[in-house]
Amino acid sequence: MDHLFDFGRIFLGLVFAFSVAGKVHRPAAFRAFRQSVVSLAPPLRGAATPAAALIVVAETASALTLALPVTAPVGFTLSVVLVTAFTAALVVALRTKTATTCGCFGDSGSPVAPRHIARNVVLLLAAGGGLFGWAAGAAGAGRPTGSLVLVSGLAAILAIVTATLDDIVSLFNTVPETATHPRADAQQ
Repeated sequence: MDHLFDFGRIFLGLVFAFSVAGKVHRPAAFRAFRQSVVSLAPPLRGAATPAAALIVVAETASALTLALPVTAPVGFTLSVVLVTAFTAALVVALRTKTATTCGCFGDSGSPVAPRHIARNVVLLLAAGGGLFGWAAGAAGAGRPTGSLVLVSGLAAILAIVTATLDDIVSLFNTVPETATHPRADAQQ
């Protein structure tokens, strides 16, 4: 259980830290995120800037509380609340076919897609696993250094993959939008 607890808090803490960094590293990044808030939650149009700022503050709080084992349960709970709200907004955008970007890790330019919901399900599982590990008493347990290093390394790698998911997908999406399929050319 201690591995589940440590993995969850390191993985989610890094994911939220990357998310915050992607949104605030330059003014244009925050403006793009603000616009995604307007697109994903139209009722917030008049309060998009405070809402976007509140999201950044909440993500920062989640990352910081996950950094320490003693405050990690608060971080896991905040993570569940945030990711659930984000997932709901993404589901609505997909169901209503709203053309928008997620803005989750800055402006990737990638439209909202089912992979974003799948990513959020993984985040929710990590938060749930971390809470389960905490409830099982892992927060106070001593850990062998070697296993903590392995768990930390795996959590860091998966956090990087999570934060760069849209970039990874775009690397493998090598067919430009305007290109024609070779068979279609041959049939004409």
